[in-house]
Amino acid sequence: MSFWRGGMIAAAVCLTVAACASKNNSAVRIIDGNGSSNSAAVQPIRTLNNDEIKQTIAGRTWQYTRGNDTGIINYNVDGTSAYQDDVKGSGTGAWSVKDGQLCESFDKAPALQCGQFKSTGDAYFAGKTRLVEMKL
Repeated sequence: MSFWRGGMIAAAVCLTVAACASKNNSAVRIIDGNGSSNSAAVQPIRTLNNDEIKQTIAGRTWQYTRGNDTGIINYNVDGTSAYQDDVKGSGTGAWSVKDGQLCESFDKAPALQCGQFKSTGDAYFAGKTRLVEMKL
């Protein structure tokens, strides 16, 4: 690539970044593989209350990530759970909600662990655990 062409590309990138930075948009523009776009409002991180936590997780299946642990967990409506960890295998547990926190215990780790439950718009966090709903 010639020096002139490389300089022109760099200048175009700088102008594009400057143009984007100067706009005051309240939404994020998402472009799919077909070239069409969609505006989606940016959602702030927010802490859910007890009722919101129950409505969010009960009866649903989630993919979880916590440190090096990954797998799938189903939070049953009756307060029980069943999981399939990618390394540790399957097991069961119990869950409850208290003071804006999701509390869990598992057959292989019976100590109750609680973590503040937050929504980031595309995922949820219970303490250090990231949860993404599985659409089955």
